[in-house]
Amino acid sequence: MTYDNSPRPDIGTAHDPIHSAADLHRRWRLLMEPLGFSEILLWFTFIDADHLQTPALNQLPIPARPDRSISDVLMSRLGEAVAQLPDLSVALLLTRPGYDGVTDDDIGWARILTTDARRHGVILHPIHRANDVELIALTLPSDAAA
Repeated sequence: MTYDNSPRPDIGTAHDPIHSAADLHRRWRLLMEPLGFSEILLWFTFIDADHLQTPALNQLPIPARPDRSISDVLMSRLGEAVAQLPDLSVALLLTRPGYDGVTDDDIGWARILTTDARRHGVILHPIHRANDVELIALTLPSDAAA
């Protein structure tokens, strides 16, 4: 869990393929900076077989504390979507206000989302979290659902 303090990615990279966790991190930075959030949201988008992000960027308001029922319903729906197009994978970003570091709730959300993704056959990219001061990866590529 490290913070990337390099310059903001160039807008010209917005449609580049996402081949690695570093590519995904740069994409989230491009989409979310400048940082600063007024509510807690879970963002999700699809990555296709060509490693391209689909145009839709979705958000779901969530509570601060991890909620297994929200996670289960979301992953069930995402599982239905990826079953129709099996080459899709999912990228998730938790955004919330605050200047603190990674919280137990952040880790809790990452754990239940990863667990439910596996159960529903959803392939996940590393889950990221952004607050008012940093954007970091909460999970590693090895944590992703297979």
